[in-house]
Amino acid sequence: MTEEQVLDEVRYFNSRLSEVIEQKMQYESNKILSDALNYIRDTGGKRLRPIICLLSAEAVGGSRDKALSTAIGIELLHNATLVHDDIIDENYVRRKNPSNPARYGEKRAIVIGDLLLGLSCEMLGRCGEPEVMRLVTSAISDIAMGQYLEFTLRLRDLQEATEQLYMEVAELKTASAFMASAEAGAMLGCGSEIESDNLRNYGKNLGMAFQIQDDVLDICGDPAKTGKSVGLDIKNGERTILVIHALKHSNPSEKEYIEEILTKKREVGSSEINRVREIFINSRSIGYAITLSNGLVRGAKNSIDGLEESEAKRKLQLIADLAARRIEEQALATFIHK
Repeated sequence: MTEEQVLDEVRYFNSRLSEVIEQKMQYESNKILSDALNYIRDTGGKRLRPIICLLSAEAVGGSRDKALSTAIGIELLHNATLVHDDIIDENYVRRKNPSNPARYGEKRAIVIGDLLLGLSCEMLGRCGEPEVMRLVTSAISDIAMGQYLEFTLRLRDLQEATEQLYMEVAELKTASAFMASAEAGAMLGCGSEIESDNLRNYGKNLGMAFQIQDDVLDICGDPAKTGKSVGLDIKNGERTILVIHALKHSNPSEKEYIEEILTKKREVGSSEINRVREIFINSRSIGYAITLSNGLVRGAKNSIDGLEESEAKRKLQLIADLAARRIEEQALATFIHK
């Protein structure tokens, strides 16, 4: 099983997504709809959530065709949340391209996000399974709540940010979409309750691992590989797992420096980002986060050990393995191994 086989899945999904986009634009062509759909098609992405949905259906003995409309709906949902996330975070780069708010302005980007959410619900409705609709729309609520909790956490005292609270936010904001993708696929593939639960746990562990990795890559990622600016979490005062760990394992002056930066008592520039990164390295917070992420990746693989052997199961395991390599591939190695 090789990485190329996962890339084949990405190419397959992209081709089917393009078919849906072209069909939609054929009958309802207008400028804002064109902007929204072309952005998704042209800027790409890992497409992990829809691929997990398709593979989960196959892993329990079902057909990916039955899960396709749901997988597309989940990808549209994911992109809608990214649009709104970029507005909240004032993020101007996404996937090495200008973000939606950078390209179209905040007001228009809000409408694009809402439009994508509506199209997502339209695609989900095509599956014909009310329980799947309930499952994925519940994830929409979870993602929104996770974004809200993350945003409000920035306004609270730093000492209130605990690892437990961080994990709760990560599960809602990031892992819920992975969980819904895997469980929806299992349901559409007519899997058993145990199989659905196991795949849901796979999604939960993998999704939380990705959130932790995003925290690490934000501070020491290579922008040429991640497609994102460095240090945005620090500039926005995010209470990431790195911040939470460093505040407990740094000396008093380093702790004071982090608190000062995160509470916006001074302008945050590249020199401040470099200093915070150095503190994260000295406190072994980056290493701790990577260890935590790798444990969750192992948990994801363990969750589906009981599934019958199949190519789909092996691809799901490979996706988890590739997730564990994500840090090494996208980070500036100097900071990871220092």
